Amino acid sequence: MPERNIRAFNNDITSHGGYVYATGERWSSRVTTERQTDEIVALLARNFPRSVSIADLGCGDGTFTIEIARKFRPSHIWGIDPAALAIEAARRRITPELESSVAFDLGSIYDVTPKQGETVAVIRGVLHHLDDVRAAIAHLATQFQAIIILEPNGYNPILKIIEKLSPYHRAHDEKSYWPPALNRWFEAIGFSVSSNLCFGLVPCFCPTPIAKFLKIAEPIVEAIPFVKNVSCGTNLLLYKKPLLSGYKVNRFN
Repeated sequence: MPERNIRAFNNDITSHGGYVYATGERWSSRVTTERQTDEIVALLARNFPRSVSIADLGCGDGTFTIEIARKFRPSHIWGIDPAALAIEAARRRITPELESSVAFDLGSIYDVTPKQGETVAVIRGVLHHLDDVRAAIAHLATQFQAIIILEPNGYNPILKIIEKLSPYHRAHDEKSYWPPALNRWFEAIGFSVSSNLCFGLVPCFCPTPIAKFLKIAEPIVEAIPFVKNVSCGTNLLLYKKPLLSGYKVNRFN
């Protein structure tokens, strides 16, 4: 069954030409999403060769898929999303030099099957929109050897308040998950936590003066373990299967 919020995402394409947080209209959104992309690319570089094929599940309007393609240069990256207008927008973003390495298709995270041997899934800001996150995770376990998750930090109490009060968050059915719960769900289906990074202090839709102050404070907060865990806004996790068909997933390392 399609997600309840697909209409909201299609409306974003109609009214903004892309997803609201990806269009770069706000300074805070640009700074936050650039940092997220850089951390994902750094994680990929530490763990996988550029010969890897990647599935970007819930790719939206393709903005961040294209960023990974340009910054990491994998052999192939395939984006799928259930929002038809988003996929149309994503395809328009493919420039001639990326035509051989980037593709977008309409599809669902609940039944995705690798198209060109994709072994690594990137799932950026998607799980917290899903109606049945555990069903999605269970299916992904049958399809991919490694999964990179970027999600709102469920330890952050401010995020919990924003999810309840913000019209945008409510329309897009956003919620954040307790990090140990995410880990348990993945571990229950045979994955182990290979990497876990909590970072970022600037909310996407924050007024610019406040966002710039938070950006200055960000490295200080990130250096304090307990404070970081309850203050930062993003969790980036890498889950790997210890064994698959007799081979270790970390053969990519």
